[in-house]
Amino acid sequence: MSDLSFKKFTRTLNERRYIGPQGTVEFKKLSPKMRDAINDVYSMINRTTGPVVAKIESIIRAVSKRHGVSVYDIEDYFDNELIK
Repeated sequence: MSDLSFKKFTRTLNERRYIGPQGTVEFKKLSPKMRDAINDVYSMINRTTGPVVAKIESIIRAVSKRHGVSVYDIEDYFDNELIK
């Protein structure tokens, strides 16, 4: 995984917050379990006060544990979303 893409993702989160990527091609490719995890990441981001960039890694770890998916899979999804 390229750290550059993930860093770009964290900067993007700081610039804008929205409900999620439900209509994107990459999101539609995900399993229902991963879709729930990604939606949970976005909902936690929207509830976060202050700078999101400092908290994104802990949010991803918490969502990963809660939904039983790997941190790598979540980060890989965001990398793929940014590349497209």
